[in-house]
Amino acid sequence: MAQRRMTSLEVIDTDAFLDMPVSSQLLYFHLNARADDDGFVSNPKKTVRMINAGTDDLKMLFAKKFLIAFEDGVCVIKHWRINNFIRKDIYKETKYLDWKQTLFIRSNGAYTLKNDERAIPVPTGHFRIEDVNVALTERQPRLGKDRLGKDRLDKDRLDNLIKKEIPSPKEKARDFFSKGEVYKNARQKLLEIASEQAVDSELSKFSDYWTEKNSTGTKERWQMQKTFEVEKRLGTWLRNASKFTGTKSRGKQIV
Repeated sequence: MAQRRMTSLEVIDTDAFLDMPVSSQLLYFHLNARADDDGFVSNPKKTVRMINAGTDDLKMLFAKKFLIAFEDGVCVIKHWRINNFIRKDIYKETKYLDWKQTLFIRSNGAYTLKNDERAIPVPTGHFRIEDVNVALTERQPRLGKDRLGKDRLDKDRLDNLIKKEIPSPKEKARDFFSKGEVYKNARQKLLEIASEQAVDSELSKFSDYWTEKNSTGTKERWQMQKTFEVEKRLGTWLRNASKFTGTKSRGKQIV
């Protein structure tokens, strides 16, 4: 277990924290210092006795939701991953795995017992809050009643979730030039600001220019660019196109 702990101003500089008695605030710091690498404290009442705090101070932390309590007296620091980041090479997972599996984590890093759309089950082992944020962003609107709760995410399942493919700029360009979804979406947007004839004409010119092959016939012009973000290239093309001169919306993001 790491010997150094931190607290974040995001937590301790809030009115909810500062409105508590100083003794309750002090108890929070001591519990945070004694928590394991997942934020669990095995003997919070012992810490209360050690620093001559009162049981009301512990109750205050539970009531204000700075701590989450479990049936056997163990508790966990709710904002543990906002306060602390433990390096992977020194991280030691909590021994309270049964309780860890009942927790969910929200996008800000706070633990919660609630299974809702703003949280996913805490994965086993070491994980970064950045990975959880990606997982939350990529979640489908409804994943089924059994998806969360009974069927816990293990580390492999979390990895699969956060590795969901996001098209690269060149993949989107390839889709555009093959007249896939990117092309169709761009065309639909353009039809809002220009005639069908003008839109199809400019898209054709844009495609003809960028798909021209090199002297060996092995690559097209767009493939020889270090980067090719089709939205930006098409936006620049259309701003310079005489067909769109005078159209108020010609500078808008179209894709």
